[in-house]
Amino acid sequence: MKKLVSFPLALPFFILLLLLPFILLAVVALFGLSAADMTGKALGLTPVKALVVYLAILLGSIFNIPVYDFKSPGGVQPPMVPYMGARYKLPAWLGHRAILALNVGGCIISGALGVYFALSLPLLPLSLTLVIVAMGVYYFSRPVRSVGVMTPVLVPPLLAIGVSLIALYIYRGDYSSLARMAFTSGVFGTLIGADILHLPGIRKTGPDFMSIGGAGTLEGILLTGILATILTVMITSF
Repeated sequence: MKKLVSFPLALPFFILLLLLPFILLAVVALFGLSAADMTGKALGLTPVKALVVYLAILLGSIFNIPVYDFKSPGGVQPPMVPYMGARYKLPAWLGHRAILALNVGGCIISGALGVYFALSLPLLPLSLTLVIVAMGVYYFSRPVRSVGVMTPVLVPPLLAIGVSLIALYIYRGDYSSLARMAFTSGVFGTLIGADILHLPGIRKTGPDFMSIGGAGTLEGILLTGILATILTVMITSF
């Protein structure tokens, strides 16, 4: 199926995200900073590993793995509509087959990295952060007919970073773990709040294809990792 291999974003934005880590590395070098210190301090990864993971998430987002096939419900339009004193019969929408898929980059690879980070994080603040992020993303997300779930792109990163900062302050955690906590809560909070909790509503909008972790959530996941890493380096450097 064509949608199993497709760009989750508009091509110009996809190319911009593809070039973004190289631009950041150039800026880091321009200011005489060490990329190894930055990624090691924030993520516990070398610059090469961090770059490979980022590119794997972005390039993996092109691919979707189907996991479930179901019949999309028919429409709820009234059979007759009034117009100019007459009544006209509308065509019935009987529904169609739909596919639920997992996005390789936005769900599988991001989820695996989130689990890896979670193993080094305190359980209670991470759990509370994840729940709050999921609730916030769910509140701001909206199922759109024939499109899927639309989430404001800055909501997941701002929520994940802000709540992670508060959690680390309350529980007196190490601020060097901010990027890992924000990324983990951002990934799972976004997947749960935007995609999983909205599944019943998405099915009613009648899409023929739904991708968990694809368009609508991928941008938030990538921006969460990037912004959280930069903020972690800024906080721990002073």
